[in-house]
Amino acid sequence: MSRKDAVVLAARTLAALLTVWALTDVSYLPERLHSFVYYLSQEAPTSSASGEHFRHYYLIGLGFLIVRIVGYSPMARWLYKSGPEVEELLLPANLPHNDRAADIR
Repeated sequence: MSRKDAVVLAARTLAALLTVWALTDVSYLPERLHSFVYYLSQEAPTSSASGEHFRHYYLIGLGFLIVRIVGYSPMARWLYKSGPEVEELLLPANLPHNDRAADIR
């Protein structure tokens, strides 16, 4: 297996993993959105401190969930294309020489 083949295999494996994570996060989106809308629709005068807490809790959770989905998707696409930047990231051509490893042998 050549160096380029190894990089493509590793990059596409990571891309598949990120895609699965993004799709898993998409599956949580309806529940988080429903919970947020439920607590958002509570009337302000009758809402309690716990209602306010859950409103903020689900807003923060929904925000981070969307950020993860948006972050995983382009990263998976970038890794799947596996250009020279990905090759340099996964298998650098110039690894720093480690003198301690040479002394151990």
